[in-house]
Amino acid sequence: MKYGSQATALPLFIYPVFILFCLILCNIALRKLWSILFLSPGELLTIYVMQVISSSLAAYGMLQDLFAVIVHPYRFASPENEWKNLFFHHIPPNFTVSLPDVLIGYYQGGDTFYQLSHVLSWIPPFMTWSAFTLILLLMMHFLNALFRQQWIQYERLAFPIIQLPVTMVQSPHFFSNRMMWLSFGIVAILDVLNGLHVLFPAVPHLQLKLTNISQYFTENPWNLIGTTRVSFYPFMIGIGFFLPLDLSFSCWFFFLFRQLSRVFSGYIGIHHLPGFPYFHEQSAGAWICLALIALWLTRKHLVVAFKFAWSDKNGTNINSPMSYRTAFLGLIGCSLFLLGFGSHAGMSVTAILLFFGIYFAIAIAITRLRAEFGAPHGIFNHPLDMMVTTFGSKSWGGKNLTVMSFLFWFNRGYRPHPMPNQFEALKIADTIGIKNRRLLLAMIVAGLLSLVCAFWSNLDMMYRDGALAKVTGFRAWVGRGAFTKLEKWLLYPVSSDWLRISFMGIGSLLTLVLLVLRIRFVWWPLHPAGYSLAVSFAIDYFWFPFFISWSLKSIILKTRGIRGYQQAVPFFLGLILGDFVVGSLWMVFGILAQQHVYMIFI
Repeated sequence: MKYGSQATALPLFIYPVFILFCLILCNIALRKLWSILFLSPGELLTIYVMQVISSSLAAYGMLQDLFAVIVHPYRFASPENEWKNLFFHHIPPNFTVSLPDVLIGYYQGGDTFYQLSHVLSWIPPFMTWSAFTLILLLMMHFLNALFRQQWIQYERLAFPIIQLPVTMVQSPHFFSNRMMWLSFGIVAILDVLNGLHVLFPAVPHLQLKLTNISQYFTENPWNLIGTTRVSFYPFMIGIGFFLPLDLSFSCWFFFLFRQLSRVFSGYIGIHHLPGFPYFHEQSAGAWICLALIALWLTRKHLVVAFKFAWSDKNGTNINSPMSYRTAFLGLIGCSLFLLGFGSHAGMSVTAILLFFGIYFAIAIAITRLRAEFGAPHGIFNHPLDMMVTTFGSKSWGGKNLTVMSFLFWFNRGYRPHPMPNQFEALKIADTIGIKNRRLLLAMIVAGLLSLVCAFWSNLDMMYRDGALAKVTGFRAWVGRGAFTKLEKWLLYPVSSDWLRISFMGIGSLLTLVLLVLRIRFVWWPLHPAGYSLAVSFAIDYFWFPFFISWSLKSIILKTRGIRGYQQAVPFFLGLILGDFVVGSLWMVFGILAQQHVYMIFI
């Protein structure tokens, strides 16, 4: 948090992998020296899963953004922006802290959280947002329990993201594989050199992170290509190797297509239209379509699950995390809580149903995408934006808009989304032989503990170092993004934007057409998920690593076949592990030395 690390902005979290690596090394020593403390594969992966769940909550994109949003209005209100008159009377008092004396130390530092006035002021928002977040997590668990059998056992989705942690624990030859250590060593040397270069600029380095190449396109219409960055992230080359070829190809293909469409729009003279070609709206339509496709493909199983839930056979499957009846009743209970939460805050029933309906639709689409392909999913389609685009800000009123702006923190980017991490844990349980119900309990415990720890660590750090003083990882612009829009909607109300709605429909239609073509023609190379990821800017940092991994995987499969692919797997796992381990060691050094160090991402 303090130095702005974005280790949880990736589909595979950096630090849980590093800690698992350290535990495995300790485990090897314990087997020889103190066998009573030796951890089984199931125990190791249970610890790993608990860390992943905890990280997904405490992450940038979840609770870190909560602290950037909920107190933002009271710090940055001014006579010029008129926030106090515009929407302060709509803010539920239990959402935030408004006392100036309490917030001065929060932003400026040099204070301590451990004062009675500070602690008492933060208890209401802590209770409110902890309960709200816990219900969101439980609702995701209930949804995953309904999808689990269809996606894991019947469709046997690939789950590329779990390959590294499972292989580290399960394969007896992983740490003796020369190919793994070769790639690990290459990446380690590069990361050490790059880290030393940050501390001592005279040390030579190799640029692996983002390089903007759009600066070289200076002539019209090529100068309209927009920001185009090339990277050589070793960990993403490794992750990309485990993506299906059609998806990795589609990702970089549609990224280039997106950039060239800007050039083409300039060439024909329509680039001056505000927002054209409306990628944000295309992305919204594409992700909603992916959610509907996921539900449609699972419809028969959901019908069977519903019938089974109310039959005498309910609960006989001991390997399920819970019975179907519990899952359906849990969904009803969580939905009633969200309805009550929103109503108490001042939202209308229509706004509550639509807002959370969109949020969980995108959550289902992301979970399906991660389970099937493991691709990154940094998408920026907020339910409130979609609602205003479709119905206008006039339709919702100041109270709805204000409350939903305070909910901006958990649906801004979706990168550390808890639901796919929860679902991958169920796959890990099936692979290793852990009892799903015990792992579910471990995940719930991890969620409860991390809620408390995340609140404490954020508040302790903010009052000591200051959110705007020394905590360079504090993202004030997240709160600014929420309330600047709210200010604009309240000052200048807008109606339905039919042009943008049309492009949302185009995004849905293109996704559906690409799916039909993929089903009808075996040779069709373009995957609808690649289009959705490209227009949502999820792969802007990673398109070139995907191109590299797609090229290497294609060559290996064509020249060496499946056997060659299997032999290459340890090498690409080593790319991920080496990058994560050395990157984590640099961050540990940075914490101990209290200074900025080399980060392997961004």
